Amino acid sequence: MEGFQSVMQPMIVAFSVQNVENVDRLTNAVGSILVNILALLKFGLIIWQHKDFKQLVAQFRIMLSRECESEVSAIIISQENKREQRVSGFYKNSFMLTAALSCLMPVVSTAVFYSQTGEFQLQLTFPCSYPWDNKKLYNSLFSYILLLSGSFGAVVPTICIDTFFAALSHNLVALYKTAQHKMQLFGVESLEELQPRLNEILQLYRNSLELSDALNRYFRLTICMQFVVASLLLCVLSYTLSENYAEPQMPFYAVFTLTVLIQLYIYCYCGEYLKTESREFARAIYDSPWYEAIAINPQIGRSLQVSMIRAQRGSHIDGYFFEANLEVFLSIVTTAGSYFTLLRSIS
Repeated sequence: MEGFQSVMQPMIVAFSVQNVENVDRLTNAVGSILVNILALLKFGLIIWQHKDFKQLVAQFRIMLSRECESEVSAIIISQENKREQRVSGFYKNSFMLTAALSCLMPVVSTAVFYSQTGEFQLQLTFPCSYPWDNKKLYNSLFSYILLLSGSFGAVVPTICIDTFFAALSHNLVALYKTAQHKMQLFGVESLEELQPRLNEILQLYRNSLELSDALNRYFRLTICMQFVVASLLLCVLSYTLSENYAEPQMPFYAVFTLTVLIQLYIYCYCGEYLKTESREFARAIYDSPWYEAIAINPQIGRSLQVSMIRAQRGSHIDGYFFEANLEVFLSIVTTAGSYFTLLRSIS
């Protein structure tokens, strides 16, 4: 399906060049170009880093399998996976609905055109400059098949990489919560048990921090491009919605805008959630019976202080220039609104 996107991209660019003075058509084409570029980037990321992702998943599997031996830890991990499935399921359904509406738009436009003129001619609403005559039925059907393939070709890799990131993030949060739970219930009856149990908990937290760094490293480029493209897309879609609010294509643009917002929110929400839970380990140390441990071995106090200082920094997910959190989400939406105002003034 990515091959169909590669075929369609030059036709969309040609359409943009031909309509460079028509802001309405130009913004429509620019939106399609941005979506295709982002989808191709994510598809390329999966291919390029598949060995790194395989290794990362293996590390997650080892740690999660070990922690699931405890009943309470297994419940925590299960709860986080159910949370992730709800988030990813809603996102996947919204994106699939967008692709379905994109494929239905030509059908609806054709029906409207037939009711108004009495002539049957397939109306291809996708912004492309086709090198063949679409007035001929077999050419228009081929163009429609190309549209279907290109739409789902953009959706599939996007859903895969975004839900993959959400799954890894929530499982990482589960590990942080497991470390918090163990720390809050930390207690020993003898000196021999004290240091091994504390080392086990702190090692779990350190391993989780290392997984966070790896996750951030592998997804940093994707997040950067996601934020830049989403900002421009929201601007373009806001303008398109304002210009086509009474047109048959309006439901598609409305759902598409909602999907872009959800897609952006997933990265910001996961980044915020990960950062918050990684910092909560410091509170877990404070809430633990640390005074009992220090009474048995006063040197433990130093280890706990250093661990609290590190936990207060937490872990974060960023896209080179900006961190993935809810504050950035609001900032991008606000910036898109400013771009939209500029477009309205130009038109």
